[in-house]
Amino acid sequence: MGFQGNGVTMLNFDGTYRPQKRLFRFPHEWIDLSDVPETNLYCSGEALAEIERRLRRRRMRGAVLIGNGNFHYVSYLLIKEMKEPFTLVLFDHHTDAEGGSDRLISCGSWVAYALGHPQLQKVIIVGPSCSPSHLRLSPKITVLPFDDHDEWPTALLDAIPTGSVYISIDKDALRREDSVTNWDQGMMPLSRLLACLRLLLFYKKVLGVDICGEYPQAAVDVFHPFCREAQQKNERANTAILETCFQYAAPHCGRLKQEGW
Repeated sequence: MGFQGNGVTMLNFDGTYRPQKRLFRFPHEWIDLSDVPETNLYCSGEALAEIERRLRRRRMRGAVLIGNGNFHYVSYLLIKEMKEPFTLVLFDHHTDAEGGSDRLISCGSWVAYALGHPQLQKVIIVGPSCSPSHLRLSPKITVLPFDDHDEWPTALLDAIPTGSVYISIDKDALRREDSVTNWDQGMMPLSRLLACLRLLLFYKKVLGVDICGEYPQAAVDVFHPFCREAQQKNERANTAILETCFQYAAPHCGRLKQEGW
């Protein structure tokens, strides 16, 4: 059914996208959020409202690049925009579903908040190294630990009850050979993530996509070998994910196809 979005929105919390020059080849817009306080890991109510206000003004309604995983709670705001029944497919090494009764939303609790969306039918979390049996997860949540077998992407597709999906990707689900984040990481190869994306894009109506999992770095670190390696790997992964999405753009997004995305 394809990707319903158009273009790329880059959120600038921490400057991590500035060195990733290949991303600027895509039709894009830049939303600066670096001046909004109280956003790192936990987000205050005032900051969340300000982020939502700026997101509402965006022109692109396609893929959203969030920044490092500390800001993954922005996915909650993007999911609030969904107007039809859908399944959230979350690629993540963590469940991000702890709490939900906390006063402040965080990168570790945003899924619990998203469960309150009246159109959200199911959450499929793909990528934890094992099923978190110690957590009391909602019955709406299914966890698929990563399993590097050929049948595994099909099992993901079979678990989705709706024709429409929203896809959220935290690159900490990927192995370190393919991405470098500021969190502990999983074992999924980028090639396997892309295979899952192609299946979802072919068989499902993809309402939106967001990506996080950059490696934060201060200006003094930009020439450090480790930081350069992180930036290069993440840029390659981000580019591959975006190219895959736009290869399956829905007909009304034909302009992107004509421009080669």
